[in-house]
Amino acid sequence: MSDIDPAEAPTPSSDADSDAQLPPMPAPTLQTHVFHLASQVAMSLGHVDNPITGKKELDLRAARFLVDTLAMLEQKTRGNRTDEEDTYVTGVLADLRMKVVSASS
Repeated sequence: MSDIDPAEAPTPSSDADSDAQLPPMPAPTLQTHVFHLASQVAMSLGHVDNPITGKKELDLRAARFLVDTLAMLEQKTRGNRTDEEDTYVTGVLADLRMKVVSASS
């Protein structure tokens, strides 16, 4: 049995109330997922501020891991992408690989 008094438990906020004030979420597409991973690579390469520290930080290990993750995603989805998705995924991956190589030297 839990030691938490139900009267003291936090009450969940209504998603409908908070969502009404926020912009809509993007569609969950392959391009959106790749974009999010690419944004994390940009942060790991110090191109954008880390939202937690507010500073630009270089973390090549994280950048390489994320690029490897994108490469795995590219390989696993090969042959199952639209032409538009294929162009986007392969282009982003090539660009990020070059940026990691450049930051490594």
